[in-house]
Amino acid sequence: MKRTSQISGAEQPRNLWKLRTVKVAVLSAFAGSLVLNPAWAAEEEKAAEGQEAQVSEAAASDETKKTADETQAQESSLGSVTVTANRRKENAQKIATPITVLKGKDLLQQGVGRSSQEIFNYVPNATAVGQQHGRPRWWIRGIGAGQQQQDLASPIGFYLDDVYISNANATGFPLFDLERVEVLRGPQGTKYGKNTTGGAVNIISQKPSLKEGKTDDYVKAEYATFNDKILQGGVNIPLIEDRLGARISFYNEDTDGRFRNQFKGTKDGGLQDGALRGQLLGKITDDFEALLNVHYRKYKTDGAITNTNSYRADGVLRANYRPSTGYNDVSTNADNWTDSSQTGANLNLKWNVGKLAFTSITGFEGFKNEGLSDGDNSPLELSRSHTDSQSRQVSQEFRITSPREDQWNWLGGVHLFKETLDLNSQNAKLPSGQVANSSPTDSGPAVTYNATDLKHETTSFSLFGNTTYNWTDDFATSAGLSWSREKKDYDLNRRGTGNTGVNGSFSNLAQWWNSFTPSGAGFTPAGTLGSGTFSTSDSATWNRWSYDFTPEYKLSPSDRVFFKYAHGIKSGGFNTAATNLAAVNTVKPEELDSYEVGYKSEWLAGRLNFNATAFYYDYQDAQVNVVGFNALAGQTVSYLQNVDKAKTYGLELEIQALPTNDWFISGSLGLLSTKFEDAEILNNGGNFDGNRLVRSPNVTANILTNYTFHVDNGAKVVLGADARYLSQQYYYVTPQGFDASGVNRTGLEQGGFTIVNARISYVTPGNKYTLTAYANNLFDKEYLQHSTPSYNAGQGIFGDNIIQGGVRVVGASFTAAF
Repeated sequence: MKRTSQISGAEQPRNLWKLRTVKVAVLSAFAGSLVLNPAWAAEEEKAAEGQEAQVSEAAASDETKKTADETQAQESSLGSVTVTANRRKENAQKIATPITVLKGKDLLQQGVGRSSQEIFNYVPNATAVGQQHGRPRWWIRGIGAGQQQQDLASPIGFYLDDVYISNANATGFPLFDLERVEVLRGPQGTKYGKNTTGGAVNIISQKPSLKEGKTDDYVKAEYATFNDKILQGGVNIPLIEDRLGARISFYNEDTDGRFRNQFKGTKDGGLQDGALRGQLLGKITDDFEALLNVHYRKYKTDGAITNTNSYRADGVLRANYRPSTGYNDVSTNADNWTDSSQTGANLNLKWNVGKLAFTSITGFEGFKNEGLSDGDNSPLELSRSHTDSQSRQVSQEFRITSPREDQWNWLGGVHLFKETLDLNSQNAKLPSGQVANSSPTDSGPAVTYNATDLKHETTSFSLFGNTTYNWTDDFATSAGLSWSREKKDYDLNRRGTGNTGVNGSFSNLAQWWNSFTPSGAGFTPAGTLGSGTFSTSDSATWNRWSYDFTPEYKLSPSDRVFFKYAHGIKSGGFNTAATNLAAVNTVKPEELDSYEVGYKSEWLAGRLNFNATAFYYDYQDAQVNVVGFNALAGQTVSYLQNVDKAKTYGLELEIQALPTNDWFISGSLGLLSTKFEDAEILNNGGNFDGNRLVRSPNVTANILTNYTFHVDNGAKVVLGADARYLSQQYYYVTPQGFDASGVNRTGLEQGGFTIVNARISYVTPGNKYTLTAYANNLFDKEYLQHSTPSYNAGQGIFGDNIIQGGVRVVGASFTAAF
């Protein structure tokens, strides 16, 4: 059969242009040798250039039409979001696990990122709290950690660019220049090197580009209430086309305090937070890639943010002092400040060998912190503290994966980890007549002092693997297994004075923490349970298995269901925050059996995503922090201890919708029920069976919407708003409501409340410049952010310590993309 050639209209002029170009070249050479009329040659070249321009215009028209079609398709659907939650690149809607994904560009536009804790505002059945931008405490489905210890890891795993961060103080890193944030709910152990019972948070930075002209560079400047100034940005630096590129990212915030210190007459609560990240990406060969990430953070706070309340009718806290009930008021006489620095680096190597992919992740993270605080949070000279700590961790992960599209695919890995922590802390009451305080006649002791030195080391080793078999195109099963071995060692030494009499003196009150000389009374003798002087050390090793099993079924190309059973663990630890021997305690590993049924779907040609997950948790040996009276020591003791059983169950609904090309809506609803069972405070300290898990509201709900108005010149005006509702929650496992003495401890809980944010943006053509005005906490809702128990009528203390939530903040930002 004779083969005929068909040339499209676009190809015909391109072929003609090639022939004409050859003709011009031959004639030009001939003209050069025969000195033909140059005007004729010029006319021929001009004609050829015209043909070339015509072809270029046709090609550009085709490319423009293709780009326009792609843009229209993207604008008329929600599109897909690629995640690496399962250690492979996958569509978030197609993986059989509950996950919330926040795009970096969305966080930038919405002004989210001063602290990593803000991301939980968009996750169902999740809460987070931190003091300003430091030390977030995370809870997912009732699983979290409220203890103050730096050496006890959270059950919510935090990963910064694939590196697990253990020290909770180092997880408050500001969010800037990100590709995305992934929040996984439920036990994670068979795909991650560190076992966590509650979930995982993955912070993924924007990577360097190896291409010229990639448009993800930006600079953003922001100014808001309380003289809050933020400058951030990210810039690509292509070094060798397709082979080597760098990216520099930066963030800096400087804000004045909002709190009025009634005693000092100062504005308290200011902070400075700066971070710098540098990355170098090299494509060594087509199958081998290396990414080096180096980052640094400097974080400072200035002034008190904690006030006190009173449960007495006359408003007295203690010693005739009546704390202010003003929402923005504090009143302290001791210094309050922190100075932290964080340095980290990681090297991520990826190479393909045949169909297999190998990954190596080497990480280092160092964190230092020093601070002073007013321990009694009042103008009384009762307690002040100083802390100086340093932690260092190194980790190494090796991972190998098979192709996801294979009928049988798998991954396996090994994770090694070591962390050392050195902590020195001191507490004191200075001589009342020598420091500023409002009650020099307070009946407390003239001088007290105690000092704690802690050295703690953690080493762990884990093997993990997961496999999936696709029985048919619609049905698959996955199973995972992990074995971990973790060892912890600590040495704790404490010296403390008695509670009465003159115990010593300070040679330098400005450096009181290292200038104390005990008197004849001196430090209390070691040996008794209630003594503040003791030395203790211990070492323990825990070996544990975790595992999961997940069948999933595709009902149609756009909706699927899954069931997941997972057994998760979290290693044990020690109560290294003990202030006397009665509180010294070893906690066992906690274990969690999770049962989940999930449904994921896309509707209306990609305009609507709807996901639902129902779950039940059987929680054993939960690690909690409780405060109770120890009869043996004759005093109230703060315990880190195990609770035998707890139950949790709930429902999560998530939706994303694009009703029109210009209107976007997303939201979630979380319903949660939690309860402690077999819950006894150690040493006959009391029972709290039936109490709810900490920071676990029965209802969490959020909604976010953006609407775009198009302007004739190609610019846009975008109106946006979001709201977050939390029902009643308790901040401690005990007491909840009325305590044993009949006092309603309202300072340790928060009723239901809603926070609304709003913004309006003007975006120039091509999305090059964006000017935004916003109001956070639009209706200036007052709420209790955090608290710590202090009430003890027997010691003459009639209130607790409280930290009020944020107020309305109004601001504006300008973003330039290039």
